Amino acid sequence: MKKGDQHKLKLLLAGIESRLTQNREYFTDITYTFRAGKKTFTGTLRMDDNNGYQLRFQGAERPVDAANAAAFFAEQANIYEEATLVYKERGAEITITCNARGVNMKQGKGQADAAPANPLLSGGREYLIQVGKASALLREIGILTAEGKIKNDMIRKYNQIDHYVELVAPMFQKDDSEEFLLLDCACGKSYLSFVMNYYLRDVLHRRCRVIGIDIDPHVIAESRKMAKRLGYHNMEFIQADLRTYHPPKNVTAVISLHACDIATDLALGTAVRAKAKYIACVPCCHKELLEQYHIPGLEPLMKYGVFKARFNDVLTDSMRALKLEAEGYQVSVVEYISPLDTPKNLLIRAVYTGHENQRAIDEYQAVRDAVGTYSELDRQLEFFITDDDLR
Repeated sequence: MKKGDQHKLKLLLAGIESRLTQNREYFTDITYTFRAGKKTFTGTLRMDDNNGYQLRFQGAERPVDAANAAAFFAEQANIYEEATLVYKERGAEITITCNARGVNMKQGKGQADAAPANPLLSGGREYLIQVGKASALLREIGILTAEGKIKNDMIRKYNQIDHYVELVAPMFQKDDSEEFLLLDCACGKSYLSFVMNYYLRDVLHRRCRVIGIDIDPHVIAESRKMAKRLGYHNMEFIQADLRTYHPPKNVTAVISLHACDIATDLALGTAVRAKAKYIACVPCCHKELLEQYHIPGLEPLMKYGVFKARFNDVLTDSMRALKLEAEGYQVSVVEYISPLDTPKNLLIRAVYTGHENQRAIDEYQAVRDAVGTYSELDRQLEFFITDDDLR
């Protein structure tokens, strides 16, 4: 190898070493290919269970660090006629080739599977979580078959999660934070955690960490297994009760999809306590206030159970939105999906302003006094004790 080529290779491998060190959470693998005459030899670099690196070549496997992984390729490139290194991380692919013609590097975004057409999808709509590019993810969460086709009974779920991403995407697109930290409260099967992780890293190419919290140890264990199979090393799943969970500092966003009844209040309470910059919450069933609220003068209208329940849904979510305003958030409420897909189709979006809203505080208290309610969200924000309170 010429001296100039050696210097160029050294610089390119310094970049690979830097990625292995700084982008460890997004790393997928490295494939080494060496050719001598008609013979070809291959090697691989992958992460082990302890987040270290394992180098496999010619039947032998050994632990290495980032510097060793780069140095190994440099050594072999001086031996063989042609040497190729293909580095892959989520959303990126780098190929370095060394041969008699010199040293070259090519960058890309990886290969996407072919996306079969499905007439049940929204016609003409530009999906953010695209079949083909996100096939591995969509298979893991059960949207796709093993052959890469969308399951007919999962079309609604696919549309729901993609519409959700579409509505919250502008928050993150405009944010210049060095890294995003998302909390998925009452994460359940963690569809939303995985999809938002994919969108932020593989579509926006931003650094991010995602923490899923749920009280059910089974769903937490399953989510951890899914993250391991996908190679999503930037995810953490915690089995905890949101009533007592202490959120970390510097939370970018709290997300929640169909957290049932007071679990939505627990998610919102966690977001407010964490002073999350953004909140994106889709409530589900509502029960807590159903037997509490009364509206003087309108009692005759509430004797029909279905009307009382439907009004309770509106009352509960309206009070949640007003409470977020009182806590210093700018709030919007939108239908994020057709009610034909699910009747639980409201998305509460909130952006933290950093300032309490006295008007909203007074209005919220007046409404509470008028209807006679006291919610889990009230309890969360009035009586939760933080570490700072104990100092």
